[in-house]
Amino acid sequence: MAHNRHMRAFACMMSGRSAEATESIRAMIEEIPAGFLKENAAIVDGFIASPFEVHVRFGRWNGMLSEPEPAEHFPISRAIWRFARATSLAALGRQAEARAEQEAFRAAKARVSEQAFFGNNAAQDLLAIAEEQLEGELLFREGKREEAIAHLRAGVKREDALRYDEPPDWIIPVRHALGAALLASGKAGDARAVYEEDLKRWPENGWALKGLEMSLRAENRPAEADDAAATFAKVWAGADMETGSSCLCLPK
Repeated sequence: MAHNRHMRAFACMMSGRSAEATESIRAMIEEIPAGFLKENAAIVDGFIASPFEVHVRFGRWNGMLSEPEPAEHFPISRAIWRFARATSLAALGRQAEARAEQEAFRAAKARVSEQAFFGNNAAQDLLAIAEEQLEGELLFREGKREEAIAHLRAGVKREDALRYDEPPDWIIPVRHALGAALLASGKAGDARAVYEEDLKRWPENGWALKGLEMSLRAENRPAEADDAAATFAKVWAGADMETGSSCLCLPK
């Protein structure tokens, strides 16, 4: 049942259905028996971080900052909690606090065993993606756009190296942040290529479709942009939110 809830949440996250995603992920955690949680903490660990990922996906920054820190026997989730807090603080314009939280994330990451796994991947491989993505987002907000893009590309490379899992063990594609950074930096053609690749991997996901449409309009390719917008409207038909970006983590 945890797998089913997790998959449903992922599908909802990709199509703008924040309430359904939240309901699914909360139910997933609530339905894990207390005894199993206690006796199999190493297996369950990564699941405990799922609500944080939903907050980040939908830009619920204050909601994320109100989340309590996971228990000590969930080190992976404690590290992701720090990552999500730093992301949220940066999005709220609280850069100094975000940098301090980034240091706390790095300390939490260092406490995760090299033998720890979530799903089909080593926890350290997942947290390495988080580290690159977070640094990229923080640099972007500091105006260091080329450095930011380099870190986001490094995060994409790490994400592409992960072993397959359903849903993916890194549940918010780094390409969504990379594409947004490229588009905001006036690199529409590069952004389009990023979104096209993302759509090969996750067909008809709404975030990449929105980014693709915006990239094509910036390139003055209106007919193709209209096609992307029509597909986006179909995918987003059940959404309970609007978006003007492929990643709410970065400024438009």
